[in-house]
Amino acid sequence: MMHLKILYLALALTALAPQINGRAVDLDQDNSLSASSSSSSSSSSASASRVSRPNFVKITSQPPAQVTQIRGTTIELECEVMGSPTPYVQWVHGSGQTADWEDVSMNVISETSPTTMARVVSRLVLDHSTHTAESTYTCIGRSGGQIAVASTTVYHVDGPRSNFTDILKTGHHMFMHLKQARVTLHYKALFEYMGSTVILPCKTVGRPLPEVTWKNEEGNAISSMQDPRFRTLATGELVINNLRWADMGSYTCVAKNAISKDEAETFLYPIRPN
Repeated sequence: MMHLKILYLALALTALAPQINGRAVDLDQDNSLSASSSSSSSSSSASASRVSRPNFVKITSQPPAQVTQIRGTTIELECEVMGSPTPYVQWVHGSGQTADWEDVSMNVISETSPTTMARVVSRLVLDHSTHTAESTYTCIGRSGGQIAVASTTVYHVDGPRSNFTDILKTGHHMFMHLKQARVTLHYKALFEYMGSTVILPCKTVGRPLPEVTWKNEEGNAISSMQDPRFRTLATGELVINNLRWADMGSYTCVAKNAISKDEAETFLYPIRPN
């Protein structure tokens, strides 16, 4: 387990490259991150180091540019956004309308802390298609006054008709009120200063509404009975008060309803203040 943690940490550091131990992080012209080794940066205070981190946002994994949806079937679009502060992520329809019909806040994270750096995964579940030939859905990431976008054109087509198809439609009508549990938004990785209060989101969709629980690296359920610093909100977020170095590791959100289960993992890295 320790070797896996070290490997994951190495990958996370390579991807996010936060400011650690006083080393300032600079944003290169190509939007990549690099650490400065200047002595002045290493001697700066914690508050100064937080100011020196540049604001940035970029889409690190784009949804497909085009996808075909057979009417009556479900497709998913996934978008990964990295930024500092923690990005605000949202899907919109081509007309500018929020694409999250059932819950407009379903795929949204607010910029709550100016010190954080995060990689956010947002998933849009499309389980119904329009009568139009095509639709456009855009993933928007915002952070620190900057914006990054990626769009997908969905082509809606009719599937082949058959007696078997009619039987499936009848079955679909019988169970149309049931939907699989899916995690639609979570942090893939989060860097936050020790001593802070951390909120790990786990937005879900499904019918009936999924129940959300969290597990630690050992696969054990996280409970405030074991550590009062940890608690799970009714909306699914995991709250960790007074973040400690020992809290570093992977946390798994589990969404489960009567017909299915889905999981999403977040790697949390506490940063030592100078």
